[in-house]
Amino acid sequence: MVMQRPDRAIIKRFPIAHKLALVFTLIIGAGMIILGLVIAEDQADLLERQMMASSDMAVKQLAQLAKEPVLADDPLTLQVIVDNLHKQQGVVGAAVYTEEMQPIVQAGLLPDQAIISKHTRTGKQFIYTKAQDIGNAPLVVVGSVSPMAVDGLTLGYALIGFDRSIVESAKQHTIKTVGLITLFFVLVGSLASILVGSRLARPINQIIKISSAISQGDYAFRFDKLRNDELGELMQAMNEMTEGLAQKEHVEKTFSRYVAPIVAKEVLKKNPQASGGRTLTASVLFADIVGFTTLSESIPADQLNSLLNVYFGYIAHIVDSCTGYIDKYIGDCVMAIFGVPKFDKRHTQNAVDCAVLIQYFVRELNQQRLQQGKLILQFHIGVNSGTMLAGNIGAANRMDYTVMGKEVNTASRLSGSAKAGEVLLSEATYQAVKKAPHLQCQAEEMMVLRGTALPVMTYTARLRETNDANFIKAKLGSLLPKKELAR
Repeated sequence: MVMQRPDRAIIKRFPIAHKLALVFTLIIGAGMIILGLVIAEDQADLLERQMMASSDMAVKQLAQLAKEPVLADDPLTLQVIVDNLHKQQGVVGAAVYTEEMQPIVQAGLLPDQAIISKHTRTGKQFIYTKAQDIGNAPLVVVGSVSPMAVDGLTLGYALIGFDRSIVESAKQHTIKTVGLITLFFVLVGSLASILVGSRLARPINQIIKISSAISQGDYAFRFDKLRNDELGELMQAMNEMTEGLAQKEHVEKTFSRYVAPIVAKEVLKKNPQASGGRTLTASVLFADIVGFTTLSESIPADQLNSLLNVYFGYIAHIVDSCTGYIDKYIGDCVMAIFGVPKFDKRHTQNAVDCAVLIQYFVRELNQQRLQQGKLILQFHIGVNSGTMLAGNIGAANRMDYTVMGKEVNTASRLSGSAKAGEVLLSEATYQAVKKAPHLQCQAEEMMVLRGTALPVMTYTARLRETNDANFIKAKLGSLLPKKELAR
């Protein structure tokens, strides 16, 4: 299975198989070229020495054979000897000279007499060039001179010229042969390196695919066949890592069903063992079911549970659409928080909007359920804003991220004092939203809330009939089924 890679800058890839092939080819090619040059030089040097040795031996034999004809003054015999020697392979010139360096007999390409005179004194081999036919390069010749001596008396000199191009030809042949062998090994090495590199790159490509899938949140990939090398250990580590990530994702998904995602992120990025919290300004909404105790005694528990899930499910959508989150379900009560853990300067407005949307939606839903002969629920809601403590609260082995303080308690008591279908606000909350064009807020009465000694002024809020439909559409969009919002 091949996963699509996430959007990112396109990087030109050079496959590892091709890299290995290139490296192996360069190594083999460089090695064979160096070896070929060494072999060619050694071969040329060997041929050079062999030619020198053969030339020296041949000129000494010529000097030995030419002694008697020179003493007998027999130039015909000398000419036959020189001609036969000139016909041998590699010999391009041969001659016999008097002691005064006057030629007696000669054949082939010979050096100038001055050059011969110079080297008769040294006795060393020398190199000379001779022009050939028109259009051909000059011929390079190795000359060897040997004296003809009898009882210490020098009768003359013998000379032989060997074609040095034989050495160069052998050297070029060696280089050509080594070049062909090098090319063969380069091709074989390249093919072998590509095959080996492809086999080596196969698990690496699989690792890349799995890494790409993991980056997209797909943790289903596993390596079934593991290699018995370092890549096999990497595959096993990838399997273990993917398994761990899958378990972590499962935990996070399960966790997010019980804790709001924004709270989950807040808890996970901090030390979960840390207790306490921070003081901030936020808004709290409590929505209680009217007559829940009586209702719970009149219907089976499973039917009651299904009924609560229907209403609470819609309330959760509405809270989310108003940028709040449900802190907890307390039996028949929903507690929602706005402006925590991430501060929102509109937390009061969002909380009140959420409350009036809940009451509006519950009325619409109840009308449909009554027509269908189903049970209905009604809510009384309280909203309060102010300073409260937010953070991890509880024991070391069981904590809850929530808010607490006097303002939270006030919101709960406002909910308990509200009538069925009513949204009850505190003074601070009312002052923050009273100018909202889509809301109709009015003073209710001074009342003593449960647990307080002094009376407080309370206010009610609801949607204005003239523009509530536009507000609902803007806030909820397609989150809720249209049939359940139809009048």
